[in-house]
Amino acid sequence: MKRISRATLAGAVLICAGVSHAYAGQGFFGGMKVNGDIRAYDFTRHYSGPVAGQQAFSLGGALNVLSGSVYGFSAGLSFYTAHNLGLNNSNPALVDGTLAGYRGINTLGQAFVQYDNRRVLVRAGDQSINNPWINASDSRMIPATYQALLAAVKPMTGLTISAMRITRFKSRTSDEFSQTDLYNSTSTFNIGGTGGLAGGHETGVAAVGADYHGGGLKTAVWGYQFYDLAKMAYAQGSYVLPGAVGLKPFVGAQVLRETGSGPQYLGPVDATVYGAVVGIKHAGDELSLGYDDLPAHADAFGNGDVVSPYTTGYATDPLYTTSMIQGMIDRKTTGHALKVSATAYLLQHRIRLIASFADYFNTLYSGYGSARTNEADLDLTYFLSGPLKGLSIRDRIGIAHNLPVVHRFVYNRLMLEYDF
Repeated sequence: MKRISRATLAGAVLICAGVSHAYAGQGFFGGMKVNGDIRAYDFTRHYSGPVAGQQAFSLGGALNVLSGSVYGFSAGLSFYTAHNLGLNNSNPALVDGTLAGYRGINTLGQAFVQYDNRRVLVRAGDQSINNPWINASDSRMIPATYQALLAAVKPMTGLTISAMRITRFKSRTSDEFSQTDLYNSTSTFNIGGTGGLAGGHETGVAAVGADYHGGGLKTAVWGYQFYDLAKMAYAQGSYVLPGAVGLKPFVGAQVLRETGSGPQYLGPVDATVYGAVVGIKHAGDELSLGYDDLPAHADAFGNGDVVSPYTTGYATDPLYTTSMIQGMIDRKTTGHALKVSATAYLLQHRIRLIASFADYFNTLYSGYGSARTNEADLDLTYFLSGPLKGLSIRDRIGIAHNLPVVHRFVYNRLMLEYDF
């Protein structure tokens, strides 16, 4: 599949180049856009339980190239790299492998051709995907990407209807695409996932959804067919109410229903989620309180947990109560949770401060043994300006209590990034 996508891209580049030369001047090359980032990340994990702490450093980044458009056709490439420069411990057990694995990564994470006329988009090849339950999970050195065929239409202002078929996945720590997901995770492969499936022959996912954003209303309705595992229906919406003196209250809700699909390799699936959020906005600042409930279903996967092949273990699902270290989905159990979160911008938006506290009330069963966990997170970013515009320094610290095995988990992520 990877050879096919690259061959398709190369052919499209040649065709577009020829057409642009003959009919469109320098449209293909003249309209080319190049951007990317350089990242230097240092992650440290401390546990109070019997597990040894871990640390990892990595230097790397991304280079993205998007050709100009010729009659709506264009092509894109993204190259990602991450290397520890020999600064990490030689013992893998003492290295945070979720940052960038245990060895250097050089990978072509995106290689696609597309047709885009602003109302219709059709894209084929290796690409980034962004919807509620399938996304880039870009909190490490390299984002997750997908081998897929995607189509989207915009029939009216604010409304996008999308459909996609994903056949292969490349995790944040992998060089290549494979027929796997985060339930195929091991200590050295798809690192950071929750595991549970042996081998690597998952047939992917088909998804269709509609997103609308207009006025103060924002909604998303999606359906997912995770082949041989589960099928999911998900909806979320929020509305910003008119306010006074710059204060704008908002409310939101989310609901999910998931059942089994095909042979159900993870076991019977029976999951339901209800969630709500309330808050207030002021310019870029925000204060919110979120709630999620996952009722228990005995004899189902994770006692009624949600099957989420592309976010499990990454803590990047759309639930209102998901935190930096943990979320309700990753623990393979059910229960309910509350999360209060605040975002503030200071010094003319040069400093961003995000703070949150979440309390998780868990259903006990043979697969999970902690009745209540909590997590406090602090995220501070300084954006430089002037000649150093594009450079940011970010430190994220999460402190989780009462986790199984590791007990107290203190996670510090120091991130230096330059975007160009």
